[in-house]
Amino acid sequence: MPLWKSDVEWVAEAAQRIGCHGLGDWLPGFSEWAELTPAACPPSEPSCVPAHYASLSRGLRMRLRSAYATPALDPEHWVLHELEIDAARLPLPFGLDAGRETPQGARRKLSADTAFGRSADLRAGRRRIIHFLADGRVVGVDFKVPMLGIESVLLQRVVAMPDFRTMREEAR
Repeated sequence: MPLWKSDVEWVAEAAQRIGCHGLGDWLPGFSEWAELTPAACPPSEPSCVPAHYASLSRGLRMRLRSAYATPALDPEHWVLHELEIDAARLPLPFGLDAGRETPQGARRKLSADTAFGRSADLRAGRRRIIHFLADGRVVGVDFKVPMLGIESVLLQRVVAMPDFRTMREEAR
């Protein structure tokens, strides 16, 4: 398993694979690097319910789902449904700067297509700004008070569940 990769590489790869199935060759190495609990990743038993994982040592949470209506046993059928990264523990994808990022900087790096982040949201204590990327990925950025620096990043993909093995290089 290629555990020689840096934290930056593992996080970037996970960000590319968000919402994809066809990860059977990649998931075991990622799971070992991340020191996920439970250790069986992907699950060895079929299930219709999402499989939840966490890593105390790396500061991330992950959720896998079956890509099909029937429970998935084939490791290739599991989808990396959600990934949450603690910005204090791991490097962030997309060139986001955990210590100095602002909403304007995140907007330039991710997408101007956003939800939340209005003055009313901030007054209510909600500091997550959701960015919708052109490829269907959704990136939720939780900012520190006073909207300088990042606490965490949440990644998901809306609608599509592409097979990562067959995605064209340009689309990544």
